[in-house]
Amino acid sequence: MKLNTIYSEITTRFEEVCENPSFEAKELIKHICSLNETEFLLGRNNEISVDVTDKILSLTEKRLIGIPLQYIIGEWDFMGRIFKVGEGVLIPRPETEILCQYVVDMLKGKLSPCVYDLCSGSGCIAISIKLDTPDADVYAVEKSKDAYFYLDTNNKSLCSGSAVTLINGDIFNVDEFKTLPKADVIVSNPPYINSDEISGLQKEVQHEPVMALDGGSDGLDFYRLIITEWKCLLKDDGIFAFECGENQADAISDILKINGFDSLVIKDYNDIDRIVIGRR
Repeated sequence: MKLNTIYSEITTRFEEVCENPSFEAKELIKHICSLNETEFLLGRNNEISVDVTDKILSLTEKRLIGIPLQYIIGEWDFMGRIFKVGEGVLIPRPETEILCQYVVDMLKGKLSPCVYDLCSGSGCIAISIKLDTPDADVYAVEKSKDAYFYLDTNNKSLCSGSAVTLINGDIFNVDEFKTLPKADVIVSNPPYINSDEISGLQKEVQHEPVMALDGGSDGLDFYRLIITEWKCLLKDDGIFAFECGENQADAISDILKINGFDSLVIKDYNDIDRIVIGRR
């Protein structure tokens, strides 16, 4: 079968489950056939073997039952780097790159800055900040054993030499972290979905760990905890940097204000308030 034929077939089948079926079909084929973008475009009239075709079709079936493409191929791009992902860890998303880039830009010119990434998951934020700010001391805190596996794997594979300091711990037990040096930035993309909305999420999102999604009855439990309990671990001129859900930025800004912080809200690619920065 020609590559273009199976690409067209999978794209059609993905239309029932994907927002961008042609993109997902292409990414699946590229991964299985070990092709880059140029090779895919130039090789669309090439014949592919029966074994490769069967493998593509088998993985297509997994996607059709709602398993995220990222879990199927086992990795995903974030900030131009490939992070390993799988069952038990939140999938890196483009909106989070906005948060990460803001922190990287803010750290420019600071001497040996200290950064905490709370609810680190795959480590995409912590590791990207470390690689783009080599002089920074970056600490990544993650409670889930499953997610910690990917955090550790990505840290070892992407950070050669000086790596992120990993902590398998619960951020709700803040006293355990008070021996850490004070931070220039505390960054987090915490769970922020309302508990009663979890069951109504897209099928593929429901394959992601509930621990990484459930932010309590109003989705704000982690923001309250981090702002009120972790502010003592910020330097006087330090900042909080959060990703948040739609329509949550104002409430998070209010929590920051109550705790003595001014806020800045940054929109994502769809003009949604997505990033909240808190500064004393």
